[in-house]
Amino acid sequence: MNDVSKNSVALLIAVGLCLNACSQVRGAPSAQATDVIPQPEPVKPQYSKMSQTAAQAPTGSQVSSASLSLGTANSGTSPRVVISDHSQTLAVAQHTYRLLTHIQRIETANKQTAEETTEWWELRNTRDQVIYREAYPVVFQDGTFESSVQITAMPFTTQQGSGILVQGLDLPSAPGTGSWLQVFGFKYGREKYGTDETLFGRFGAPISIEGEFLDIGTDSLRPTPSFLAGANVTTMRDVLRFRVWTGNFSIKYPVLINWITGTLQPAWRCIETTSKGPSNRCSYPVQVEAHRGNQVTFVRFFPEADEGFTPTHLVVQGETKIEYLEAKVPMTWSEDNKAISFGVDGDVWLKIRVNGQEGWIHSEEDFEAVGLPQSG
Repeated sequence: MNDVSKNSVALLIAVGLCLNACSQVRGAPSAQATDVIPQPEPVKPQYSKMSQTAAQAPTGSQVSSASLSLGTANSGTSPRVVISDHSQTLAVAQHTYRLLTHIQRIETANKQTAEETTEWWELRNTRDQVIYREAYPVVFQDGTFESSVQITAMPFTTQQGSGILVQGLDLPSAPGTGSWLQVFGFKYGREKYGTDETLFGRFGAPISIEGEFLDIGTDSLRPTPSFLAGANVTTMRDVLRFRVWTGNFSIKYPVLINWITGTLQPAWRCIETTSKGPSNRCSYPVQVEAHRGNQVTFVRFFPEADEGFTPTHLVVQGETKIEYLEAKVPMTWSEDNKAISFGVDGDVWLKIRVNGQEGWIHSEEDFEAVGLPQSG
């Protein structure tokens, strides 16, 4: 076979192969016709990712995380829930801590804030590690929060140590209730807190307050003074002071910050012998708001806070000068892993000075006679 014939045969074979391949391509199914394109799912708030983002935010920053519509049936506007993280820097004993609060806020269409609540909060150390975390359920009802939680924090330094106070308020709540306070600090006080951050932690459960937190102060240990080289030594201690309602007036109740054990405990534990037997009551300063009238009445005036003594009867009228000195009140203390609580438990005695004469009263008739009727 000559060269021309060979080339013609090769050309015919190539054309045949090309036609066969083209026929197979035409018969193949289309990829665009059979592939399913995935539909994007609705975006939901990712709390863990928001937390990671806020951890890198500068001090005092607010990181908006999500905005969710909250439709209501009877409202002309459509409120929405705005979710954000807030960061607060707290300097304690040359260490920097951070309070991170995760907030849900309900806003209406005109940007007016209806209310907000804390879903969770964290306390983080200098390495931004979570050392304590607390979370609360968020429940919606009729376009609002069924309940809300507000969180604040502040650093503090005393003569014996340093720490952080975290305060909360639960709403709705009855007047004088719903607030709580939790203490974080360095165990062993000033001896250790500048060098060992592992000693920093919570000092017990939150204190459930029936009244009001007043301040942090110093209290002297008076019941059992010690003697050193002939001198009377008084031990000064750091305390949290609270206002507690007795039913007729308020007392200032101290709670000891025990820096050695890293706990909170009653500052005073007292046992008195009375005509009715032992009584676990102590003496406390008082806060009084008296509302006296001009009528003439009298009070039973006891020389001691004990009904075993014989009282005298003093006449009280509008121009009578009355001073409110102190109270003897039995108190309870309850503590577990979730809460610390305390309150009045028993007969309350009030020491007063009437025209220069001092004595004790304790009945409701006597309290009312000096302008302190029962309430609350």
